[in-house]
Parts: sequence; structure tokens; C-alpha cells
Amino acid sequence: MLAEQLNSEEARELLSTVDQMQMILHEERISMPEIVVVGDQSVGKPSVLEAISGIELPRAQNICTRCPLELRMKSTTGEEYATITSRETNKNAVNDQESDIKIQDLTKISDEVTKMTEKLAGHGNNCSSNPIYLTIYKRDIQYDLTLIDLPGITRNPAAGQATDIYSQILKLINKYIEPETAVVLHVIPASTDFTTSETLKLAKVFDPKCERQLIAVSKIDKFDKGISEKLQGEGPGAMPLKLGCVAVLNRNPVEIEQNISFSEMRRREAQFFIDNCTHFDDAPDELKGSEQLVRRLVSIQQERIRSTFPQILQKLKDKIQEKNAELTAMPVMITSEHEFSMKFYQLVHELQGIIQMKLDGNYNIINVDRNTVQSDSDSNDDACLENDRLAYHIYACQQRFKNRLKECFKNISSLEYHKNVWKAITDTSGITLPNIYAPHLIQRLFQEEIGHVPDVCFSFVEDMLECIKTILIRLFNQTFNKYYSRLADRLRDVLERHISTSEKLCRASLEEILEMEQRVFTLNDQYMEIVNIVKQDKMAKVNEQYVNETTTMQHNQARSNTVSAKIARQTRLTDDFIDYSPTSNESQAAFDMQLNLFAYAHLVQSRIADNVSQVLYYRLVTHCALTVDGALLSSISSSSELVRLMREPQEQTNRRNKLKHSIQRLEEALLVGQNHI
Repeated sequence: MLAEQLNSEEARELLSTVDQMQMILHEERISMPEIVVVGDQSVGKPSVLEAISGIELPRAQNICTRCPLELRMKSTTGEEYATITSRETNKNAVNDQESDIKIQDLTKISDEVTKMTEKLAGHGNNCSSNPIYLTIYKRDIQYDLTLIDLPGITRNPAAGQATDIYSQILKLINKYIEPETAVVLHVIPASTDFTTSETLKLAKVFDPKCERQLIAVSKIDKFDKGISEKLQGEGPGAMPLKLGCVAVLNRNPVEIEQNISFSEMRRREAQFFIDNCTHFDDAPDELKGSEQLVRRLVSIQQERIRSTFPQILQKLKDKIQEKNAELTAMPVMITSEHEFSMKFYQLVHELQGIIQMKLDGNYNIINVDRNTVQSDSDSNDDACLENDRLAYHIYACQQRFKNRLKECFKNISSLEYHKNVWKAITDTSGITLPNIYAPHLIQRLFQEEIGHVPDVCFSFVEDMLECIKTILIRLFNQTFNKYYSRLADRLRDVLERHISTSEKLCRASLEEILEMEQRVFTLNDQYMEIVNIVKQDKMAKVNEQYVNETTTMQHNQARSNTVSAKIARQTRLTDDFIDYSPTSNESQAAFDMQLNLFAYAHLVQSRIADNVSQVLYYRLVTHCALTVDGALLSSISSSSELVRLMREPQEQTNRRNKLKHSIQRLEEALLVGQNHI
């Protein structure tokens, strides 16, 4: 009953379908159900495969299998023959039939495999990852079966082999045994401790519980004591596996030299287990012989194909959808000058529209913590420029500038500055009345105190420039870089020059503002209002020292209107300002001059903050960020230049073609699978 199920027409058609899909999808990352044969060098792997297939395969002193060999065994009632092919050597073939090499004489299979191997891996002992597909049609094949034979692990490079041959083979083995759809057949000699097998150690990385591992125990004629228990996963050197172990008798060198047939070897294998029954009787019959190994492999293969086939078809559909989306996202290939011009204008205006949105505060995602504005504005570093919130970043730059500028005038209200003013007035005593000082004196004292203002202003320029340049370049790259790299390289230079020109104009305007501020001058009525309020506030503090009554404070609050009270709170002298004590004419004059300078500094601070911020916005935003489109459009002098810059690069054309071919292969494989259903 089991034999009929394994050899049914439905089972053979399903395996044939998977074989076709496997070959079509070789270059795609779609894992198919497969049985992979692995082992160390010289463990008898070719002999095991010969016992399974009944076909003689290449043998060599160093390494037999140098390419992955997908061995497909098909039963037939008609002509016996084989076909061999490789996608790598037949890329120009119109179809698979054209690329196949038909082998009428099955005794020539070994020679043809050797020839194909040399085409792929060259002469010598090097390996290749490109697979060979060998399909055998024989009348004595009981069950259809497909195996993938991989090169044996070679630790020491032979003459003509790459020095890293060991790592090459391990990488190739890992590639095939990693997918969950793969069942791994390990060929291990009977006398070897199974637990020390390197291939089993590799498999455990991807299959820790060894649920899809199977051992073909080779060279069974050299068995040790306790072999029966070992085959059942018990005793020393055994490995308990869900899929178990099967013992196989290999052809020895003498039998190979005598060209003993595979049918005779099966008879000898059966006789071997009879002759050694005292050692093997405890092992079930299904663990003994190549026929039992074939039966188990066929059963495993069919079960895994049936259980995973629906998921494979769904993966193909998902992959087709994914690659179609990627292909659709690529720009349509254009060839005419008109199409190039239209696309160029579209991209430039798209970029300018995005910039305008960012300046208007129209962000795709707005998630701004109100505390962030304060922390950013107080920070010495740029606000986080990893996002494109341009309007917000400009405001944060302005806030940082305002706070830094305020620090430049902080010393004017200090006790130390009062001493400097007093000394300057004392040095000019006797020239005129104590409360009348020379005009140059107040200008000199003020200029000495604001020496750091230019540095703060130019630091503001750098801050704003970095913010705007970083975001503009990022938005530009997002718009142009993806598909028009040559055009992007050219226009990026134009954009950077455009920003650089605005920077120069910005610096020149800033120089003018700072030069104008050299003159101590104001028409702002708030100047005297600040002077009077601060003086009255100081007098109130002095009076409070002698009269401990709250009426004085209430009177002081009542005489100031709402606006004046606000100004007083913002401009109140610091606690370390020298107490008002008219001990001399010079001290009174120093107090008055310091008040005047303080009031004027308050106005200058506000004036510079507004003027510089306005100039920078005008130069870097109004006449830079908002005029990017004009600069880019005017940089292309002719249609021929635009065509040259926008013509699709060869690598992009290759990528497009690769996507199309990939989609074609996926659809072809899907159609093969759906036709079977």
C-alpha cells in the first residue's frame, strides 16, 4: 500500500512540478522542499548516491562534487536516457529544452557531469555555487526522487584549490541547509562518532532539535560493536534523530574496479545484513539497506512537499506583488527631449512645493513637545536636524540667538561694571560738572561692553545656514537622488552655490547692521521710561531700609501702569547693583550713567535681535529657500544637456531588467504550481 502511494501518478507529477519550479527559481530567494546531501570528504558520499540512483557518478582523489548537483531520478516505461543542464552555461537558450543536453548512453553520465563541472568551476579542484541539473529516466527506478548533492567538506586545500576552499564549502552548505523546507541527509561512516560530524554541527545552528536531519550510515562493512543500537540512536557515538538512520553498503575499490553492477550490489547488500545478523538483528529492517533509504527519502520528500506547497504558492504571489511595486516605483523610461523637460520641471516644482510646505509648518507628522522648544532654544547645539521641520528649526535658531545676545549685555547691571563707570568718571573729574560727562565717554563704555555681540551674530548666521542647508540638501536628495543621479550631482552643486551666494549677502548685511550700531543713538521713547522706572525702583528699595511699612510698596505699585510695570519687571537691576548712597557727586553720576547705559542696552538688544533675525530670514529664506526653483531651472542651458543628465544610467536599466526577469521567473513558477493544482 505504501509503495503504491509513493509511486502514484499524483506523487510523481507533484515532484516533477516542484523540480520545474526549483530550476526556474534558482536565482530567487524562494525556499523549496528539497533533500540536501552533505558529508565530509571521503566518507563515501558518491557511493551512497550511486546506490540510491543506480548511476555511476564522478570520482576523484581529492574532491568529487565541485558544484551543487541536483539529481532527479524519474521512473519510466519507455526509453532510458538522461538530461543535463545548467542555467549559468545556457543563459542565451530560448527555453529549457534548448539548453538541455540529452545523454542516450547512461554510462556516459559521469563524463558529462565532469564536463559541465569544468565549465562552471574550471579545471582543477575549485568549487562553484552554480548548480548542475541532472535528470535520469530509468525503468528500474522504483520511486521518483530528487536530491541535491553538495561538495564534501575539504579542510586542507589541495594543489590548484583556493586557499579558502574550506570556508567556501561551508558557506555553500549553510545556504542550502538553512531553509526550513530543507531536509538534510548526512553521509557518515559507520565507525565514526555521529556526534562529532561537522555537518551535523552546522545543521544544529539552523535546526537545534535536529527535526529535519537524517543519517545515511556509509561503509557499513567497517562497523563497530553496538552498531544496531547506534542505528537506533542509542549507545556511544549515536545521535537520536526524528528522521533516524539507515545503513548502506558501499562499493569498495575492488568492486568499483571490477565494475560490479548496482543490481548485484543490492543483492550483496542484502546478503551482508543476513551474514551479520548477530550484529544487526536488533535493528528494524527499515534501517538497513539502500532500498529502505530510498523509500524513506521518498516518503519524507512527498510529505514535505504536500505540507508546504500551498505556502510556497502564497510566497510566490507575495514576492510578485513586492517586485511589481518596486518596478512601478521606478520612473518610466523616457527618451524624447519634451518628456525630459516635462519631468525636469515637475521635479523642480515638486521640490519647491515641499520646501514651501516645510516653511509653512505643514509637516506630515507633527509631534512637538512644547518643552522641546525651550530646551532646543537654550542648547548650544543645533536643534535636532534629523527631521525636516524647517519652520520650527528656524524659530529655534532665532531663540538661541536671542538668549545668547542677552548674555552679552548682562554685565551692564553688575557691581563690577558700576566700578568701571565710576572710575571712568573720576578720571575725567575737573573737566566739567560731575553730572555732565563728555559724549565720547558713554560711547566708549558701551562699545567696550558689547564686544562679543559680533561673534554671537555671526554664530547665528552659521546656525541658520547649517539648519537651512542641511534640510534643503536632504529634501533635494529625496526628490532627485533616487533615479536621476547625474542630474542630481549637477543640481546639487547649483543648490550649494545658491546657498553660498545668499550667505555672502547675509554676512554683508550683518556687517552693515553692526557698523551702524557703533553709533550710540535712539529715538525710542522707551529709553527714558526704562531709566525712570529703574531709578524709582531703586529709590523704593532704599526707602524700605528706613521705613518698614507696606504703604510705600503699595504706592510704588500704584504709580505704574500695566505696561510700565511689565517693563520694570523685565529691566529691574540685579541685586548686586551698588546701593544708592549719595556719598559724592561722582558716585551719583556713575549711578546715573549706568542706568542710562542699561536702558540703552535693553533697546539695542531688542533692536539687534529683530534686525538680524529679519535680515537672515530675508537672505536665507525669502531670497534663498524660496527661490531654489529659479536657480535650478536657470542652470540648465539646453535641451541636449538635460537629456544627457537625465538619461537613465546603465545600472538603473540593468536593475529594471533584472526586476522584470525576476517577476517573469516568479510568474512562470507560480503558473507551473497552479497548473498542477
